[in-house]
Amino acid sequence: MAQVLEPDADAAGLPGTPDFDSYPVRHWPVSAEAAAGGVEVAWDDGTRSRFHPMVLRENAPDPETTHPVTREQALMLTEIPADLAAATASVDGAGAVVVRWTDGGESRFHPGWLHAHRPGVGAGDPDRDRLPPRVIWGGNLDQAAVRVDGSRILEDEEQLARWCEALHVYGFAILEGVGTDRSVIETVPGLLGPLRDNNFGRVFDVVSKQDADSNAYTSMGLPLHVDLATREYMPGLQFLHCIENGAVGGESMLADAFFIIERLRQESPDLYDALSSVPVTAANKAVNTDYRWTTPIIGLDPETKAPLEVRWNPWLRAPMTAEYETVDKVYRGMRRLFELGDSADNTLTVRLRPGEMLGFDNRRVLHGRTAYDPTTGGRALRGCYVEREELWSRLRILARHRRAQEAAA
Repeated sequence: MAQVLEPDADAAGLPGTPDFDSYPVRHWPVSAEAAAGGVEVAWDDGTRSRFHPMVLRENAPDPETTHPVTREQALMLTEIPADLAAATASVDGAGAVVVRWTDGGESRFHPGWLHAHRPGVGAGDPDRDRLPPRVIWGGNLDQAAVRVDGSRILEDEEQLARWCEALHVYGFAILEGVGTDRSVIETVPGLLGPLRDNNFGRVFDVVSKQDADSNAYTSMGLPLHVDLATREYMPGLQFLHCIENGAVGGESMLADAFFIIERLRQESPDLYDALSSVPVTAANKAVNTDYRWTTPIIGLDPETKAPLEVRWNPWLRAPMTAEYETVDKVYRGMRRLFELGDSADNTLTVRLRPGEMLGFDNRRVLHGRTAYDPTTGGRALRGCYVEREELWSRLRILARHRRAQEAAA
């Protein structure tokens, strides 16, 4: 491997990085040495990090290893000698860590990148990779925290960042001032990523109609629920853009399912265990489609056992065929969940105004509405779905932009 210049080396002489991110140097290496095949780096805050040779070698920023355009790996693991080790390691005058390998090659590493990926900090630097912490809420949430000016959302990255952060942190946000043009439902959620098509269409109109194929397309009240629990991959985000809302009734109801199921866990651990372990089949009822998916109502992280999602739908369940005692416990658990969801202590009521867009995490935040009288005025919302990973990606890109500004300052 020949020594070559890294892509995007900066004016200070530091090498580039094997990705598109920026790495402001907050801690400098004071020494580096080969250690049992790897590289041990001492930092200016007194800490030390020992890097595995394969981690460093396959992430070296030289264009032979990292493609200078795509920044994807161009050197495959099987092309690296299995017994590769660091022969020497040092810190050069620019502050980069220089490693000479036992096969004769040499790599230089940006100190900011190296510190962000030091061992023992999980999936990279926690300040860089972790999303903002979620806030679990009940019926007393101050809605000012989730209302965001959207009048310039297409041009103003700060508005976009505030909206994205509220969507993730609280699980929902109300974007104000987006107007009533029918195209808004595509352009604004499209800032996050592609819209998800489904059996209701890529974009759907939530209005009362005679040939309704869902309770949502009637004027009846809708209890708290998530959408499309019948799907293997339940939509992650839902957006509802208010075009008209002059009818009597039709207020939107919202609840944080994570708040409610935590109350259930503390109150009745046996019922919580049943709802988080017994598979229940959600099944739609329609003439031309037959979607169904079987999984516990409360989905848990397999490692932390913390709730990841809820499949909470009061009207789309197939008959249970488990043993009598199991069915009885699940029904008692669902009944208690629905009772907790009906409590004003756990829910918010919002009346959307024309020109507002409600967005929410469909795997966490429950939504519903009160009944309305279509003879008293019009009520028209336009909706769509986007996956949660699009929001998470956008949050990371926005954070990347902030780091680039810091690095350039």
